Amino acid sequence: MTEEAFRFSSTVKVRWRDVDALGHVNNAVYFTYLEQARVDYLRELGLATDDPQKVSFILAQASCQFKSPIKLGERVTVYARVSELGNSSFSFDYRMTGGDGRLIAVARSVQVCYDYARQKPVPIPEAWRQIVTAYEPGL
Repeated sequence: MTEEAFRFSSTVKVRWRDVDALGHVNNAVYFTYLEQARVDYLRELGLATDDPQKVSFILAQASCQFKSPIKLGERVTVYARVSELGNSSFSFDYRMTGGDGRLIAVARSVQVCYDYARQKPVPIPEAWRQIVTAYEPGL
């Protein structure tokens, strides 16, 4: 999947704390970059809130295929898109590239809309579904 398949991207600058003793970004930090892109995407669509008590989904699964190391000071572009909408779950696909255009990683995450009080999955709100499908015409 190429960048053309994505309408949204977010850029992250690698920080000192992201780099491990081997001089490259630690693999766990890639998931932080994916999370930031996911939040930026939801903000772009007006679906995110700054109130953590109003977050209505949980991360159920995340996977990443590492293709190239990232170095300190590099700018990383994370392309993100919602690729599937289920009843209560939705999936994101990601593509990470370096400033030089090289492929850094491809990833996927699954989120589940969740009622924290009842500790149960709930259906995706219809308003969310309409906003996402309008933004991602291929859904």
